[in-house]
Amino acid sequence: MLLILLLCATVLARWILQRVTAHRITIAAPTGIHSLEQVSLGGVQQWIQIRGWDRRKPFLLFLHGGPGFPQMPFAHQNADLEKDFIVVQWDQLGAGKSYSPNLSNEQMRIDRFVADAKELVELLSRRFDQRKCYLVAHSWGSIVGAKLVAEQPELFAAYIAIGQVALPPESQQVRYRFALGAAREAGNAEAVRELEEAGAPPYGDFDKADRLEHWVERYAQQDYTPPSPMRFTWLALASPAYSWIDLIRIPLGAKFSFARLWRESFYDVNLFEQVPKIDVPVFFFTGRHDMVVTTEVVEKYFDALDAPRGKEMVWFEDSGHWPHFREPVRYRAALRHVLDVTKPE
Repeated sequence: MLLILLLCATVLARWILQRVTAHRITIAAPTGIHSLEQVSLGGVQQWIQIRGWDRRKPFLLFLHGGPGFPQMPFAHQNADLEKDFIVVQWDQLGAGKSYSPNLSNEQMRIDRFVADAKELVELLSRRFDQRKCYLVAHSWGSIVGAKLVAEQPELFAAYIAIGQVALPPESQQVRYRFALGAAREAGNAEAVRELEEAGAPPYGDFDKADRLEHWVERYAQQDYTPPSPMRFTWLALASPAYSWIDLIRIPLGAKFSFARLWRESFYDVNLFEQVPKIDVPVFFFTGRHDMVVTTEVVEKYFDALDAPRGKEMVWFEDSGHWPHFREPVRYRAALRHVLDVTKPE
């Protein structure tokens, strides 16, 4: 009986949360658009959400991180952006609403995601009769984003990277030095032993990488670590875009995608060599305390990047790897700044 009551209370609480959120983010304009739909990318049906108060505004495509961790169920936190852009959230192949256990390993390759993203940008450009896209890419999505913008600069008005990935093995080494130094300073014999036994990265063994992650999070300032699972769960429960089945797809898709992409993402990515130049205006949104991609490596790549149309580092002083969650007001203001200083042709 208690379990039934708890289940009913959860269902009711979610029903209320969804309706409160839907009311808060209602687009009440005759020129607006609010669409949740499937599109064919690479011959596979994938889900996108399109929201904006004015169809004549520039369109912005968000490439989520992970791999396999969708932004769509959390996007309502930054719904105010929809007054300045047509905001498009895409659940990438294998993620969220686009998850399917029937996808093959051959489909789960970085170059496939780049091709899908290009196809989606071209589809949206035709739909809204606009030549240029504002591309925002977070974490894993910034691998796809940087490669795409470098290959097809004519499609983009600006590239905005949140927690830009550049050289994962070097970032892992920075994280290792941080964790080992912090453990020694704290006199934590267990942590020192585990880290010394694992040795310095890069790791071909995921278990070693997972242990490093544990100790990095233990010693990183808690205010700047990724949002808690409870925070993500609360936001996802409030999402009008996600059904109960879709909520289940979030962890399934994340596990599925990460298992198939982590080796390529961690060991085959070197943007210093693969993307030395981006010929569109570039903006790096970087959390000052980012211990995932690590600010040291992000700054090094930013300095090395050839960006003939300009580049700007935008610091989020109170954030780690998730500034768009940690400092949403600052994030939205920074995107409006990008809009002000870039004018689509």
